[in-house]
Amino acid sequence: MARKERRTNGEKLGVSGLTLAISAFFVAVFTPVASLFMLIVSLIFSIIQQRNNPNKLGKAALILSIIGLVLVIAFIVVMLILISKGASIVQ
Repeated sequence: MARKERRTNGEKLGVSGLTLAISAFFVAVFTPVASLFMLIVSLIFSIIQQRNNPNKLGKAALILSIIGLVLVIAFIVVMLILISKGASIVQ
């Protein structure tokens, strides 16, 4: 019985991680920093799920979280560069 509960919790974390990763892509358009936090939580959930009960859902959440983190960090860096160049042109 304890094994079944552990398995269910692992699947719940996988679903939560996948949901957070997908929604983070939509949130990234408006607030990339909030999306960054969502993707970090999604990554943590999917890693925990993969350790407890590896399955395709957890792997998909893990892959989407990593791709999302790379894209959001790149987006934030590009925006900071553009903002700093814009500020130097004004001065």
